[in-house]
Amino acid sequence: MNILYAFFHILSLVGMTTSIVWLAFRAKKDKVKYIFMMCQTLIMMWSASKIIELMAADSTQMYMSYLFGNIGVCFIGAAWVHFALLYRSSGKKIFWHHPLYVVAALNYTAVVTNPLHHLYYTELSAEAVEHGPVFYENVTFTYICIIIGIAVIYHKSFVEKRFSRWQAVLVAMSVIFPTILNIFFISGICPERFDPTPFGFGMTSIFILLAVYKYDFLDVNYMTFPKIFQDVPGGIIIVDRFGTVTFINETARKYLGEDSRIEHMYELIDDENFSMGRNDGFSEVEVTLDGRMLNIRRYNHYDGSTIVASAFIITDISKYHELIEKTRKLNVANEEIAVEKERNRIAQEVHDTAGHTLTMINSAVKIIKIKYPDLPDEAREYIDKIGTEATAGITTLRMAVNNMKRQSYTGITDGISELARSVKEVECDLCIQGEETDRYLFCLAAVYDSCREAITNSLRYSGADRIDIVVKFLDISLEVYVFDNGCGCSEIHEGNGLSGTEKRIREIGGEVSFLSSEGNGFTTAIKIPLGEKV
Repeated sequence: MNILYAFFHILSLVGMTTSIVWLAFRAKKDKVKYIFMMCQTLIMMWSASKIIELMAADSTQMYMSYLFGNIGVCFIGAAWVHFALLYRSSGKKIFWHHPLYVVAALNYTAVVTNPLHHLYYTELSAEAVEHGPVFYENVTFTYICIIIGIAVIYHKSFVEKRFSRWQAVLVAMSVIFPTILNIFFISGICPERFDPTPFGFGMTSIFILLAVYKYDFLDVNYMTFPKIFQDVPGGIIIVDRFGTVTFINETARKYLGEDSRIEHMYELIDDENFSMGRNDGFSEVEVTLDGRMLNIRRYNHYDGSTIVASAFIITDISKYHELIEKTRKLNVANEEIAVEKERNRIAQEVHDTAGHTLTMINSAVKIIKIKYPDLPDEAREYIDKIGTEATAGITTLRMAVNNMKRQSYTGITDGISELARSVKEVECDLCIQGEETDRYLFCLAAVYDSCREAITNSLRYSGADRIDIVVKFLDISLEVYVFDNGCGCSEIHEGNGLSGTEKRIREIGGEVSFLSSEGNGFTTAIKIPLGEKV
């Protein structure tokens, strides 16, 4: 039968151990939790002593079990009142439970010194136990403490209505039920060797677990923070002082991969300053991983001068940098538009002023020829030269204005077409062969400037009345030819215009040649291979 009784006490120990472990990890980390865990520990000592008592073979073993178990028996009342006061104290300091611990200590002193006075128990052996007056005084003291604790909880929960009533009922029942069992044992209703009181405390631990799980005795931070961190858009990593990752949310796993070693993160970051600053209170780095631009902030938590934990906050800033790049490009585009507007304004102003002046000179030359037909040949030659220069100047001015607007051209065909249309004094024809694509855009500026120079030279020196421009878009090259039907020349002298054309074509990998003879006009031939420019 003793084995059966011991089995019940073992069950109570399992129940109380479960509640203590649950409380240690789940309940709020405050004095209330620790005092209640002390209550549970005292009851476990009581229950464990009952197992020893049931298995004791002599009075010495009984005495040792009583010394151990009565620590719980004597102090449980004071600990319960202490818990009840703290549980509903709202943070107020409590002092009047101290005398209760003094009474409990005196009662336990009576247990330890019992062989001198026999007031706590008169007989203690493996066969029988006879209790003395101090024992019953201790029982009365414990019952009073239990009633006081229940009254405190009742008043705060039901009279002041400041706390959950159901939680108060659950906590109170965890003491009331074992107390009833103890009354049965003291009154002799229970079997002689079986004290069901600690067993009752162990079983009623389920009430505490319900209170912890359902009401505000629970550590809500412990419960809610991991769930919140799992759903936040940024990555969260918590590392202990040994470098072990204790928490990592799904976002951080997505950024860094499945490897949960903190060293793995440092290998991915590969930033010397960030790695060297591991002991700094705060450090930050921006890195690119798998196409993402990440901002990683590290916060170290210290206990004195020792780092006890580190938190890493990882934010995807790719969109932020994309926005910065778009803003930069928009600013550049706005600047280019502003420059283009100013360029066009200046071009128009130059055209209106200088163009008007050259036109007036050209008109004056024609009037002089008509009004004074009998001018000497030398004077007429100078007048003709003035007219020619004025005409060439007007055309050159138009092309210069077009050149200032060149950035708005979409391609070579567009630019040279506008160039040909600007020639009013002679017939200028453009022939395009092949199809222009983006492959040829790299030589737009050089080809445009070279064609403009060729047309200017024809108007200025050749006396031509027709200019032909041929542009060939070939698979492997671009070829441009500018012909005029002017007087030509037997010997070509390269001035600034022709040498400038050679230089600009050579810089983009092309070749240029000039052909002419007396009475056969002048030809500029340009050939630009595509090569690596494609």
